[in-house]
Amino acid sequence: MGDMEDKTYRVSGGKSIFILIVLSLLQLSDWADRSILNISLQAIKKSFNLTDLQAGMLPSLLQVGVAVFLIPTAFLADRLGRRRVIMGMALIWSSFTVVTGLAGKMWHLLLARFMVGAGEAGYQPAGQTWLGITFSKKIRTRIIGLFMMCMPIGVALGLFLGGYLLKTTNDWRPAFFIFGFPGMVLAFIVRSLPDYKAARAEGEGVLNINFFRQLQPLFRIKSYLLFIASSTFLYFLFFAVQTWTPTLIMRAYHMDPLVTGKVLGAIGLLNVCAPMGGILADRWQLKSKIGRPLFLLLGTFITLAIIGVSLFLVGRAPFKIYLPIYLLGALSSALLYPVLMVVVHDVVPVPVRATAIGFQMAISQLLGGVLGPVVVGMISDATGGGAQGIINGLFCTIPVAALSIITTLILIKYYAYDSACVSDEVLAEC
Repeated sequence: MGDMEDKTYRVSGGKSIFILIVLSLLQLSDWADRSILNISLQAIKKSFNLTDLQAGMLPSLLQVGVAVFLIPTAFLADRLGRRRVIMGMALIWSSFTVVTGLAGKMWHLLLARFMVGAGEAGYQPAGQTWLGITFSKKIRTRIIGLFMMCMPIGVALGLFLGGYLLKTTNDWRPAFFIFGFPGMVLAFIVRSLPDYKAARAEGEGVLNINFFRQLQPLFRIKSYLLFIASSTFLYFLFFAVQTWTPTLIMRAYHMDPLVTGKVLGAIGLLNVCAPMGGILADRWQLKSKIGRPLFLLLGTFITLAIIGVSLFLVGRAPFKIYLPIYLLGALSSALLYPVLMVVVHDVVPVPVRATAIGFQMAISQLLGGVLGPVVVGMISDATGGGAQGIINGLFCTIPVAALSIITTLILIKYYAYDSACVSDEVLAEC
């Protein structure tokens, strides 16, 4: 019993904070790359003479890469450990970020974006599960909130610097060169971080039937299955809005990329208050066994209402009126992200948790994140393009996202029981 207690995975304050910092910086690098593409989308469209539909395929192809490799890389995170998998993924996505800037033909660009997605695929499952065990369950949502806060910071950094470089160099390529290298450095730092023991016995191979038997009960957890549906509906809207908003503002208000990048970048930086969503959800959870899903339900309703109003105003109202409404929608979305990431942690056992997050994200990314931007592009082309075409497409994502409210309502019925069945005790790596 004493040996078992000695091997229990515990991380001191300093070490746990360092893990959080390194993983958060990698998160920032990941999302900066995505927003560089968004602010450069109009320039890339002109450079390769693309339609809106073809341009929308670029961020969507990244999501295809994420969706295809999410489950395999999440599985490897559970079986090989988070350190090895995250190091390898960071090297891949950072290298192909640089390759994106070297693209001379359309197929080069498509291949590079697919491989960036392949590299980024398992980072969320691996990073989240590592942090979810490193810190206490009582503060899990706020820790994941801090981790997820680097998404809007990365988006802001990518929009601002990407817009600045695009304006000053009149070329969309330099930003991809500059943002590719930090991830390579951080990848090697990850190798020194303390990790918890992978979910396999001594001498057991990576591919083992016993592990796959552990996965069978996963698909009988009703709250987990309902959460997959709920997040898919929300991703359909979130990824579409994230992809097309820079282009929409440039078309509706005739702004150049630098000004657009500065404005959206500033909004992204204000999203550093996103961990407040985690704090509020954690406190609600302490008072109620269904606090986190209730927070998700309320936040989704508010977010959809604000986004609907902002789409009605864009191009019709002056920019100074549209902007505060868009800001409120961005803040509301940011407050939701920590809870969107934590529900799976609450209801799924540790040995298969990264794989479970991989399944959830693969389905959500493929059916929501991939389809959303493409559908908006299709509707835009079909309705005449321009700012109004994008507005028409984005309006169509709201009814889809509203379905998440229904699935979350059903999820609440099963969440308390499913979360009570989960223990977070794990062993440290030798």
